[in-house]
Amino acid sequence: MTIPWNVFVPANALPGLRRARGGRAPRKRMCNIAVLFVDLEGCTHRCEDLPPRVMNDVIETYFSGYLEAVRAFGGEVTEVLGDGLLAIFEGPDLQANVEAAMNAIDRIRTATAVLNRRRSRRHDPIALHIGLNAGQALTGVTRLRSREGERWFYAANGPVTNIAARLCALANGGQALTTMAVADLVPGRCDFRRLRPQHLKNVAKPVEVVECNPALTPYDGSCQCARRGT
Repeated sequence: MTIPWNVFVPANALPGLRRARGGRAPRKRMCNIAVLFVDLEGCTHRCEDLPPRVMNDVIETYFSGYLEAVRAFGGEVTEVLGDGLLAIFEGPDLQANVEAAMNAIDRIRTATAVLNRRRSRRHDPIALHIGLNAGQALTGVTRLRSREGERWFYAANGPVTNIAARLCALANGGQALTTMAVADLVPGRCDFRRLRPQHLKNVAKPVEVVECNPALTPYDGSCQCARRGT
């Protein structure tokens, strides 16, 4: 069986890689993105309680559902780090990117609840930490070189990604956190609960943090922001 090479490459990177010439990485570009971090709560404790193959099954099963949720709204999972994943929603309309990410959060939460019911006899319910941020970032292929060869990664570099990661780390008990600036882009989209400003690691100014509670109106597939390019 031949494994297609694009299994290992996020869809975001494909257009640039197709344009690459002479082994040169395509030039990065500034673009509007929404960045979503999802992390399994208490995974370190679970890893101690569950055999490695069972824990691997948990991650592959739940993250497969999250990949489907992200791609359903035009995003892509660009990185998986142990018990967490990073998804990026790209497009010229920043509000549409945020709307797509919010839709993905709704579906990720639904997928988690369904899987928890199905797998209740195998392990304790899974809870999530979620961090969402949006803005402009330098996006594209990061190229690492060594004497033994090269490694290319698709990444979005800048404060937008850093703050999303910090918000995910700050969340607990199933929270999805974002900033007041992001919430202002989609007023009424969720039941936003304003929290006190937070001093996030390596972020100079306090960040107005907002908790995203489940959507006031469940997503019905009618939003024109649901997929990129619409």
